[in-house]
Amino acid sequence: MHRRTFLKKSAVAATALAMPLHAIAQPARPALVFDAMGEIRTLYTPELIREILASGTRAITITLSDPKVIGHAGYELTLEEIRTYEAYFGQHPDLFIKATRLADIDRARRENKLAVFYLIQNASPIDQDWTRMDHLYDQGLRSIQLTYNHRNLVGDGCKERTDAGLSIFGLELIDRMNARNMLIDLSHAGMTTMKEAITASKKPVIISHTCCKALYDNVRNTTDENLKLLADRGGVVGICQIRVFMTTEKKNNLEVYFQHIDHAVKVAGTEHVAIGSDRDHRVIPDTEEEIKQLLKEEGANFIPDEWPLYLEKLNGPRRMEVIWDGLLKRGYKPSDAEKIMGTNLYRIYRETIG
Repeated sequence: MHRRTFLKKSAVAATALAMPLHAIAQPARPALVFDAMGEIRTLYTPELIREILASGTRAITITLSDPKVIGHAGYELTLEEIRTYEAYFGQHPDLFIKATRLADIDRARRENKLAVFYLIQNASPIDQDWTRMDHLYDQGLRSIQLTYNHRNLVGDGCKERTDAGLSIFGLELIDRMNARNMLIDLSHAGMTTMKEAITASKKPVIISHTCCKALYDNVRNTTDENLKLLADRGGVVGICQIRVFMTTEKKNNLEVYFQHIDHAVKVAGTEHVAIGSDRDHRVIPDTEEEIKQLLKEEGANFIPDEWPLYLEKLNGPRRMEVIWDGLLKRGYKPSDAEKIMGTNLYRIYRETIG
């Protein structure tokens, strides 16, 4: 290669690196992939984490504890899981960053690591003891889902017989989370609870893992009314990848996932939709052993006839690549696909957690 040709190509490459990734036509991968709520298990091997990183994922929010374990027992289990994750991250400093602020996402992008934020999917472990919330915050907790499936001290979940909305304690919890710079998550909430919480919060809130009720009438899905209200208040909705929230079809079902993204974008706008997988990153085998393990973990929350829970084309650690490619094929501009894949979440974490 002639020196002049080499210098010209080097200059082009340097210019491309200096440009924001969204400014380059049809980028091969998004600038940031951020999973609003997914799983990282301490049994994951370094090889699996590297596959997740290879998909472009640089940030994820994970659930601590089991939301079915409530009260003081739930609080103790949350602290135990924090210790377990701390040990796991400490064993793999080349792969993980325990994330507590926006700057940790930036660092993960620079260092090719995974920034991991903590969430609890039920406010019950706090009870009415604010010192518990403060202690969990000091230990790294940055997001609290107000309710799980049923009623707690905060309000009604999506499977409660009534949908009575927030309690007085729930309103106080929202105020304290706003003051503490914690992100309020409304997944699993009843629609009245969700509506009242969106309105009560002084900061944007998230529904980290749900689908669209207008497309599929599942109790875990969210109404158009609440999706629009969420967007009007600056919030973000993460479209999850649990098959039974979207379709009865067990094969050839990837299209329905994009239909839920499309509908959320139509109702809430491109600036308010994200990916919240609610999924394991392993390739889940279609076996009786896996069903038995889920029955052991989930009990009555898992119905074997609903197996498999995953969408077949999104079953594995590289699924974010499938979503990115699918968005572009559906005609999304790269700049809009970037928002859905991660930058909308980056924005709401900046506005809430800081």
